[in-house]
Amino acid sequence: MRYTEFKITEASLGKSNVNSIPLYITAINELLKDPNHQFEVSNIVNKKEIRSMFKANAGQEINSLEDAIAGKGTRFLKGQEQEVDQIQAKFFYKSNDIKKLAGKGGGDGIVFNAGEVAEGIHASAAFVRLITRPSRPIKLADLFPIIDRLENGKTLVLQAKEVDSDIADEFKVTISLKEQQFSAFKQLATIQNYPKIKGIAFNIIDDANKESGRFADMYQKNGKFDSVSVIGDGVSGETETKTDINFDNETERKYKGYSIKAGSTGQIHQVGGGATKLPAEARFDIINKDLFGVHGRAQLVDIESSKEKFVQLWNSGKAYSAYRVAYEGAVAELNTKLRTDDAENVFIKNLVTALKYWMRRDEEGVVLKQFTGSKKGTYILDAEKLDQLQDSGLNLTAQMASTQDPTIRIGDAESKKVLIEIRAKGEERKDGSYYFRNLINKGPLFVTLTDIRSAKIS
Repeated sequence: MRYTEFKITEASLGKSNVNSIPLYITAINELLKDPNHQFEVSNIVNKKEIRSMFKANAGQEINSLEDAIAGKGTRFLKGQEQEVDQIQAKFFYKSNDIKKLAGKGGGDGIVFNAGEVAEGIHASAAFVRLITRPSRPIKLADLFPIIDRLENGKTLVLQAKEVDSDIADEFKVTISLKEQQFSAFKQLATIQNYPKIKGIAFNIIDDANKESGRFADMYQKNGKFDSVSVIGDGVSGETETKTDINFDNETERKYKGYSIKAGSTGQIHQVGGGATKLPAEARFDIINKDLFGVHGRAQLVDIESSKEKFVQLWNSGKAYSAYRVAYEGAVAELNTKLRTDDAENVFIKNLVTALKYWMRRDEEGVVLKQFTGSKKGTYILDAEKLDQLQDSGLNLTAQMASTQDPTIRIGDAESKKVLIEIRAKGEERKDGSYYFRNLINKGPLFVTLTDIRSAKIS
């Protein structure tokens, strides 16, 4: 069933003010965590608004109201109630549940991206923890006076006297965010209780007290001048770099880069599928060379044998089937490589190269920090630990997941834990064309292999 056959009603999310959409997306993702929740769907039948119900499958997350959600429910088409197994989020009714979650703690309507604002909070928390002397744990409220003094893209310099000498260390902080995100960051005292940032902010403060606290304890009494720069850059080189936070000690010439993620998302990378009007042959080459060929860095599999069938299906209007054929070809090739020790060793070497690139691009030393905003706390993931995959003793296998979106899962056959997931996510446009992205998501096994430590909330 085509989405374009459905009419967006005034009561549906698709008619929302553009500034409210991020709040509604957050609310839907919260409700998707409840496997028993049923969404109300807004329909127009004989010029009257009537609602139907839709129960989403577990484990989904949207980034746009255009995203399709898989599940089971009904819609009215040409006045008749019909069963559907997927629906775009924009057709959901603005229920009290959705409005409550979207507005809870945020009635003043400050719209922001939690992940980007988290970059500013992380940098300011590290800075405040370092300048606090005598060294002690900080609270979120300790950030507010510093944030009040910050200007977007400009450096704030403060000195802090060591506890047992007259030496005054120098600390610098520079935070650069998109204008809207910086505006929200400056209002941290207001947004701190918004559901989508509250837990994340707690994780960040906990992380600052533990990670930055170790450096703060050292700097306050090492008897020498230290000059430290903390740079949170969510603007520059967004497409070329994975680094969101730079931590640089000029005196000792020690550098640490962090890529920051907020929330429960598993995504570490994505490969665009090409423009909607891109020829099928070129689209397939993106899958084979950019996705499975990791942009020329390592060829995980070569699925050239699937090209003819992919092109045929795509040109016939069967977009999802085309991607499924390509992904199924990849699974078959992957499992062939995993059958013999020599081929497996080569594959694992290439897989590690791919995983490192997807996690940090070509920047060595960059560590991923993920503030989950939940009881899982903070993940600190170091791609260098992936080198142990070769000697881990894991029995890797690949399989197609039983999901609507074509999805490959590579994991351990014994424990059934997923290392990495590759998913083809398609969005149908108003003109009937499709835009696809290839999403790379980390699994529990990936976290186990790369996690430096896991900070838990008691």
